[in-house]
Amino acid sequence: MEYSHRYHAYPTQEVAGELDYHIDIHRQAYNYTLYEYDNVDADNIGSAYKHHSRLPDWKDEFPVFSGVNSKALQRTVTRFYHNLDGLSEQKQNGRKVGKLTWKSPREFQSITYSQSGFELKNTSGRRATLWLSKIGDIKLRYHREIPDEAAIKEVTIKKETTGEWFVSFGLETDEADLPEKPDVDSLNTYNSVGVDLGILNYIHTSDGTTVDSVDHIGFE
Repeated sequence: MEYSHRYHAYPTQEVAGELDYHIDIHRQAYNYTLYEYDNVDADNIGSAYKHHSRLPDWKDEFPVFSGVNSKALQRTVTRFYHNLDGLSEQKQNGRKVGKLTWKSPREFQSITYSQSGFELKNTSGRRATLWLSKIGDIKLRYHREIPDEAAIKEVTIKKETTGEWFVSFGLETDEADLPEKPDVDSLNTYNSVGVDLGILNYIHTSDGTTVDSVDHIGFE
C-alpha cells in the first residue's frame, strides 16, 4: 500500500456538515474501542478482527453507529489497533511512552474508507469528483492523475486546522506494471541526485501523513 499525493477537496457547505458529523461519530467509535479494550473480557477483543465482530452489537445499542459506512467503521477500529502497535513498537525500541488516550474533537479530524464505499469519477480534467457512501459527492482539484494500473484500496479525507479539506488515496500497484529499473552502469552521475531516505523511524498514519511519533500518546 502506498499513498499518492493529497488532493485539495471542496465539499459544499451541506456535505462539509455531513463530513463533520461522520468524523465525530468515528471519533466516538475510536474512543469506545479504547473503552472496550480496557474493560471487556480479553477473549472477546484483543485484535481488530475480533473487535470488528462486536460492531453489530454496537449498532443495536447505539443506533448512531448505523449512520456511517460499515467498512469505514471497521477501519476506525483498525486504526486504534494500528496506533496500539505503534505504541508497542516504540516501547520495544526503548522509548519512554505512556498509553493511548481518548480523542477530543480537535485531535480526530479524518476518516478512512477501505475497500468499498467510495468512487472516484469525472477525472478527465483538472477537477474530479469523489463519492463517499452516506455522505455524497466532493469536488477535488485533480492536479495529478492516478495511474490506470493502480487500484484504489483506501480513501482518507481529512480536515486541517485551517478548515481546509484534503483527500489521500491508498494505492496498490502490481510490481509487474512498474517500469523496469535502469542498470546502474547506464546512469549518468553528472545529472543524478542522491536522496537520504532516513525515514525508518517514522510512522505512516492512517490519514496519509508521516510523523515521528504516535500522535495520541499521553505520557504518564
